[in-house]
Amino acid sequence: MKRIFLTWLSALLMLSMLTSTAKAEGGTVQVRIAGFPVKVNGQIINNKQVAYPFIVYKDITYVPLNWDLIQEFELDVDWSEQEGLKVYRTCCATSYGKYPALEKSGLTQNPTTTNSLTRSYSAKVASYPIQIWGHQIDNGQEPYPFLEFRNVTYMPLTWKFAHMALMMDLQWSSEEGLAIWSGQDAVMRQIVYDDAEALYIDAGRGTGGMLVMLKVDKTFQTHPVWLDPPQADAIRVKAKQAAETQASEGKSVVIQRDGDNLSYAGLSLGPVHDDDKINMGGTTLQIEGTLYDIDSRRKLLAVYSYFPLPVKGPPPHSRYQLFAIIDGSVRKVSNYPYKPQRVLKNNDGTVWIARDLMPFRDVYYGGSGLLALMDPEGNIRLANEVWNEQDVSPVGLESPTGNAADRDGRMVVRLYGKSFKEEKSVMYRPRGPRQMPIDPFDADKDGFYEVTPELKLKRLAKAPDQQDDLKLYRDSQGDIYTIHRYSNMLTNWTKNRTKTWTDLELLK
Repeated sequence: MKRIFLTWLSALLMLSMLTSTAKAEGGTVQVRIAGFPVKVNGQIINNKQVAYPFIVYKDITYVPLNWDLIQEFELDVDWSEQEGLKVYRTCCATSYGKYPALEKSGLTQNPTTTNSLTRSYSAKVASYPIQIWGHQIDNGQEPYPFLEFRNVTYMPLTWKFAHMALMMDLQWSSEEGLAIWSGQDAVMRQIVYDDAEALYIDAGRGTGGMLVMLKVDKTFQTHPVWLDPPQADAIRVKAKQAAETQASEGKSVVIQRDGDNLSYAGLSLGPVHDDDKINMGGTTLQIEGTLYDIDSRRKLLAVYSYFPLPVKGPPPHSRYQLFAIIDGSVRKVSNYPYKPQRVLKNNDGTVWIARDLMPFRDVYYGGSGLLALMDPEGNIRLANEVWNEQDVSPVGLESPTGNAADRDGRMVVRLYGKSFKEEKSVMYRPRGPRQMPIDPFDADKDGFYEVTPELKLKRLAKAPDQQDDLKLYRDSQGDIYTIHRYSNMLTNWTKNRTKTWTDLELLK
């Protein structure tokens, strides 16, 4: 309690300085009180009567950075005459914020004012220096600048500031208005299994880090149910067994090397790469083969070569080569330089050759998300080239309860809107806030698509933000789910259905 009181006292003094000395000298603009419902962590804001209501400027909602909301959002705000305003978040070492949910005071509101929802009010463009988690904001050039209203700084709830920088989840619907989630304990962690009625989610019950499990009705109509440890263990056993059944890994085979030439079972695979004709660090080139036996006429062979040096990440000169063996003849697949993750046979004789993005530390290898289609005659087309996509992520390759493709060959893929090209760019995986897109991409193309063996695309839904890097789960009915990064928000992207529970709802 002493720590919380001191934090409250220092923040109160800081905010007093901010509101009394940081007088904006920028231009005056007209704003309106938000006339739609606004919820903060599930609690409706009384915009008609609170002294610092949410306001709207140029169709963007603004949040007041007053004491009560800063505490509820678990944000940090510093002010000084020299450096101005700094907004950031002290967090992220664990799945919990400053204060565990069960120890946190609820949001208090003081309805002492009468605000009109039909008239406009004057606000000022903030002219003092502003930083968002270390990034200096040129407020005069921002299309939605920070404002000052009733001597309190107001922040625009743009995706760039609120979500990407300050780790807030924003949710809008015409029926329920705006919902803001911030400072929530990450109770829901990862979907591990499902059946016809429910999802089973690894979940954290407390600060000790112990994982238990929630059973969540797929309709999102009933409250999640906690399973006891034996029930959770039984579900995990089912998930492991189902995943082993779904896996279609190829079998290891021996690749022969005769001088500089490689072969498999008497079939020539060509010479080793010029860079590999050396002795590196006292080691020699290692060569491994993986065979995917499709049918009596068609096989795939992935050849992996590398120098076995003790390094982090891929060994030096490591490379994959893919070969199709059709009626005993070898065809090199030059545009598929990775090992397939799954090889999926369809009823019409076509075969999907699929793999998701390959991660390494905080990045993905550009061009590693690959989808190819083999026709009944053994001809292979790369979907990435057909759709002009650097990376394609087939959804559900590791799903424990269902195949990634239906028997008629329909599959759901994630496209990212990055053009296919010879020199691959790197897709950065976000590990926290402040990570912004590196390469330009077509935001209109970024999304989920159903694809057929004719390589025809049908848009299904908008995908999660690329930088969120959410783990996608494909259930036994083919629906795609995610758990959001900054709230206990569960989304069924296939059916466009979302439900969010507060951390308190789940933990009590």
